[in-house]
Amino acid sequence: MNENLELLEELQSAYAAKYGFTIWLTDENGETVLPPDGDNELCNVLLNLEQNNIGTKLKPRTQKAWSAHTPVFYDIFPGIYVLTTSISLENTKKYDLFAGFMIEDETQDLLIEQLNATYPDEDIQWGTILVNTPHITPSAKTVWKDWMKKVGKLITQILTETTDSSIFSLQNELFRRGVQERDRSIAHLLHDFFQHKQGIDFLGLAEEQDNSLVVTEVIGEGIDAFQGAPFSPGEGFLGRVFLTGEFAFWENIDKDPRSIFFKRHQFKPKSLLCYPMKQYDGSTKLLFGGNIHKGGFSSSDLEMAKTLGIMLEAHSIIHHLQRENDEQLRRLSSLIEISKLMVAAPDIKRIVYILVDIGLNLVDGTFSCLVLRDIQHDKVKLISRGKATIDIGAYAKDAAARFFDGDSREKQSSTIQVTEDGDRVVECPLFNRGKTVGILSVGISNQSEAQLQEHIHYLETLSIIGGVSLQLAGNEEEQSEEKQVNALFRAIEQFDKEAYAKAVNAANLAGKYAMHLGLDAPVIKEIIHACQLASYTPEFIRDTFPEKRIDLIIKEGKALMEGNTLQWEEASIGGQVVALVMNYIQTESIEAIPKQILGNETVQTFISFVMEFRVVEEEINLDELPTERKIDSVTSTIKEMDLSPREQEVLDLVIQGLNNKEIAQELYISGHTVKNHVTKIFQKLDVPDRAHAISKVYQLKYHSS
Repeated sequence: MNENLELLEELQSAYAAKYGFTIWLTDENGETVLPPDGDNELCNVLLNLEQNNIGTKLKPRTQKAWSAHTPVFYDIFPGIYVLTTSISLENTKKYDLFAGFMIEDETQDLLIEQLNATYPDEDIQWGTILVNTPHITPSAKTVWKDWMKKVGKLITQILTETTDSSIFSLQNELFRRGVQERDRSIAHLLHDFFQHKQGIDFLGLAEEQDNSLVVTEVIGEGIDAFQGAPFSPGEGFLGRVFLTGEFAFWENIDKDPRSIFFKRHQFKPKSLLCYPMKQYDGSTKLLFGGNIHKGGFSSSDLEMAKTLGIMLEAHSIIHHLQRENDEQLRRLSSLIEISKLMVAAPDIKRIVYILVDIGLNLVDGTFSCLVLRDIQHDKVKLISRGKATIDIGAYAKDAAARFFDGDSREKQSSTIQVTEDGDRVVECPLFNRGKTVGILSVGISNQSEAQLQEHIHYLETLSIIGGVSLQLAGNEEEQSEEKQVNALFRAIEQFDKEAYAKAVNAANLAGKYAMHLGLDAPVIKEIIHACQLASYTPEFIRDTFPEKRIDLIIKEGKALMEGNTLQWEEASIGGQVVALVMNYIQTESIEAIPKQILGNETVQTFISFVMEFRVVEEEINLDELPTERKIDSVTSTIKEMDLSPREQEVLDLVIQGLNNKEIAQELYISGHTVKNHVTKIFQKLDVPDRAHAISKVYQLKYHSS
């Protein structure tokens, strides 16, 4: 038993991961043979709470004389079930296999109430646990019972003491290779098995292709011409097994009318067996074998064929999970590299471009864009990459209306929009200080639902990293700007102390008044800066702070005070506040406010604020159309790298989001040549994939700048 325990643990782990159960094995006395393994949270929590009591609850089940390999559902707790089957060996030893837990549909609320009463532990979130627990449905019951049968059979084979040591050793060796040797395909394992013959003259595989079945692998005597033979579901012996999904064998078929299918392909078997192998993606492969010299099978032949089928099926599942894990690690590595790059020296432009580029390449999307909210200038900016099948400007306007208008708290999760062409766009909001400041959108086509959900998780993570990075970058810019404004403001004191004192009072009053108006923090800051720097000319302020509206606010404020060139209603709220405050500070009286504007709401609010400290709030809506900006070229940076001219062209197109086929069309070269160039680029840059290559280019670009 000990020598086979490692094999049993591998099998247990593979099926537990696939179906979301925790699995364990006991002997007929209830003693643990395989301890519980799996991520079924409900099962693991209850096993931990009940500890030794679980065995007592299962004792009535193990004492039942139910048939071997007949899975049943057993309610170990009211409304909570475990799937179990008995395993009886030829040496009279018995075992019990358990997989749990699962619950019935529409019983969640009752179970929460029951579990809270039985286990009054506030740290256990039963609601969350039950949401992630498998629900029993008619279709699910059929699938679960089917795989439980297969696992029971395989465990029986592993535990059975056989006199044929060579067969037993072969089984162990095949299972070891299937689990541990990742480069061994099903075809390789099939060849390994056939080297030992084991009473079978030929073996083969048939797979689903374009709504039909095709023989894709053949090994053995007299079967070579059968390679590539197509057939339909339900056609002949093999097609029938595909439909029924059950192991079957036929003896003395050389005169069976159904054997004409083989004879058409110069193949004349006398006996045939077939085992259907379910794949991770839901498809079915057929393992078949048989003899051309003898018309029957021994019982060991049939059991060996079943064991081989189960092992190959387990191999497929295990390697699929391993590939998924590799892909998860690759993407996680990419996210780590991007995070390091964005937070190392936060810069808004760099962060935006990286988000767009990585968003496109991380999920192999059709296009990627970032709709960025600019509250200070009451508009949105659009940065895009790739080949969109939609009007990207119109899309950005629509996305901005959906995410930026109204209560942003209702839009804090990712959404999926479907275009007129049927392509899907994943939209992930970016947050800064609790507010939606941007939308990372990536177009995705020809992806399964499972792939789409994976992409959503990674894009959500990327958007979170981007939001944090934007906040860091904003803090740095704000600190730098504050220092510059403060330096200019303090300089006024050196040549005009009276003007400096008035500017101090004006800034204080304007800040308080703007806050009472309910203006956004960036607008309030610009109004305060305008009052502090009003002694300078608007032209000087514009040259010093070209990205800000301080110069426009100063210019409007002075024009309103003069009352000649600008009508009150034409000015921004910032210009109005500055005009009112500066006029009040200079005259020290609200009586000096021109009579023709006394009816204006902002003026009345200011008078009330000064006299009685009453507040009237205004809401400023963002309604300007988006403007699209092109991404800065990284071509010059790429030319600094140790790459050939053609490799530089290919890398530039990779960063632009083109796939290998599109690059081939752009450069008029073959897809194979593009693949070779990309491989050499990765080798020279010492990176594993596109995301890391893009990260390396941006590192060089921004370090050099």
